Amino acid sequence: MNKKSDAHILKENNTNLILKTFLAMKTATRRQLAQKTGLSQPTVNSIVQELEGKRVVCSGTFAASAGGRRPKCYTLRTAYHRAATIRVLPHSLEYMVVTIDGAVVLRNSWAVTNEETHITALQALLKTLIRQDKGIRIASIGVPGVVGPGGCLRAIPQVPSLEGVALAQVLQEQHKLPVYVENDMNLVALGSVAGDNDKTGLMDIVFIHLGEGVGAGIVMGGNIIRGYSNFAGEIAYVLNPVSDNKTRKSLESLLAQTDSVARQAQLVSDMVVSLICILNPPVISFGNTLASKEILEFIKKECEKRLPLWTLPSFQLMEDEDATYDRGLTALVTDKLTKQVMHDVSSQS
Repeated sequence: MNKKSDAHILKENNTNLILKTFLAMKTATRRQLAQKTGLSQPTVNSIVQELEGKRVVCSGTFAASAGGRRPKCYTLRTAYHRAATIRVLPHSLEYMVVTIDGAVVLRNSWAVTNEETHITALQALLKTLIRQDKGIRIASIGVPGVVGPGGCLRAIPQVPSLEGVALAQVLQEQHKLPVYVENDMNLVALGSVAGDNDKTGLMDIVFIHLGEGVGAGIVMGGNIIRGYSNFAGEIAYVLNPVSDNKTRKSLESLLAQTDSVARQAQLVSDMVVSLICILNPPVISFGNTLASKEILEFIKKECEKRLPLWTLPSFQLMEDEDATYDRGLTALVTDKLTKQVMHDVSSQS
């Protein structure tokens, strides 16, 4: 295995910096890139010329001139760098096609009929999308279950046909493109950070889903916390020390057995106190049907009684869980796509 030279590593880092700057600025002249990155003008000129030759960027319009010739503006060729995202639901596949800079160019729904399995529907959907858009180079898929060791899906009762399936491997082998499969709650948590980071600098959050099924997603330092076997956040399995009949039961089963808002709030409060003691996040966000202002206020007061006030996070209700889920899928796949483009550019140098 050949070790990369210092010069090659430096060029990779400079190229990556310019690509990230393109993603942030959308359109830029070479002078603007030099000013933004702090790289020398000759270095920027050389890298931009190489990126243009490899069809990563293109020149089109001209910027206003302060005197002399007008400088060229360069943009990413987003049509050549696109990704498919898919949310797996019990009876449908909600999908998008997004560009490398996160713009949505297609959004639709694919029904999963009683006559087919989810894996059959996923194979057909990806085949259709790739045939229709030659720019798709990668796919990300969100699932309501655990992506266990070896990529096999576990604990996915809403979509039983996918239990034990190494979904990413199956789809990659058929379609010859990278496929990333991630837990749905992790993606909602990631979408919360991706949506707020530019405005507030938020990098740490716990998202708790309360409704049909119970789960959590954890993001710390902008990264999903999965645990060593990807089981982190599976709070449905948390046992309540004492239930009504003095036997220990899981949080999910106890929530399903009661319609009392007060009882539901107490059960969730017990779990939230434990989460705060273990993770100490700055924000805990709640979503889905059981999440309400009433329950949120109860949880807040319960935490205030049981924990030092300076340890408490901000408690929030999520307004649109589906939109945040999509944002998480987009954040995951555009990050992977950017890294793939950077690798392709570096390997061709």
